[in-house]
Amino acid sequence: MFLLGALTGGTSYILNVVRSYCLSSRSRFLHSRQMCGVICCLQLVTLYLTWSNWWSLLPIVANIATTIGEYTYNSQKIRLVGLAINSPLKIGYDFLVGSWAGIFDELVTLASVIISIWRYGWKNLDRVEEIG
Repeated sequence: MFLLGALTGGTSYILNVVRSYCLSSRSRFLHSRQMCGVICCLQLVTLYLTWSNWWSLLPIVANIATTIGEYTYNSQKIRLVGLAINSPLKIGYDFLVGSWAGIFDELVTLASVIISIWRYGWKNLDRVEEIG
């Protein structure tokens, strides 16, 4: 993303790595609603600092929605956000900045979500995972 000049997309991907670290951590604080709020605020700061045009909103809205969805720890909500918000917005952003690899990545992500719904069933995904 950075090589394409897509600063908002590149920086928000870095924040996604931070989010993934937090969600995979054993720390209760990193799993808390407060940390969810911190990550969402960092996305908004990223938007402010890297704004270039209206499509800078796309990865930020996608990542905020995904962060909130993932912090519910509900598999059904996580997949719904991925299908309805995250991937469509990121595909649009990737198209606008010319990231064909990003489009491919999101199409693979969509396929993965669809396969998981098919494999486990939609109703079986409606549970909250316990935090260690």
